[in-house]
Amino acid sequence: MKTILFYSADFNLCLSLVVYLQNEFNVITTTNFDNLDEIVNATKLDLLFLDIDPDNKVESFCEDMRKNYQNVPVIITYVYKSNLKLLDSKIRKNVNSVFYKPYDLEEISEKVTSLLAS
Repeated sequence: MKTILFYSADFNLCLSLVVYLQNEFNVITTTNFDNLDEIVNATKLDLLFLDIDPDNKVESFCEDMRKNYQNVPVIITYVYKSNLKLLDSKIRKNVNSVFYKPYDLEEISEKVTSLLAS
């Protein structure tokens, strides 16, 4: 079974995603961004899913993921704001997919399945 690491500061969103995807995937969740490096290093991940507003710390983390774990696809979701335009383009270079909130879970599920099939 493929393993997905899902980060969100919102515990209820973590729980919802686990319930939605648990029949198809092993879903690990965390609400602590500072623990992501440790979890990534300790787990054989097949996909990383981040629900977070982008900033320089997130951009750096995504860049490190791309460099160190090239085979692990990354999906990021957040509320798009016009002041994030430049950061958005930088982050897109280091992730496989970006979804803006509100997003369609079915569309995300299709993307997850597609990324994990390859």
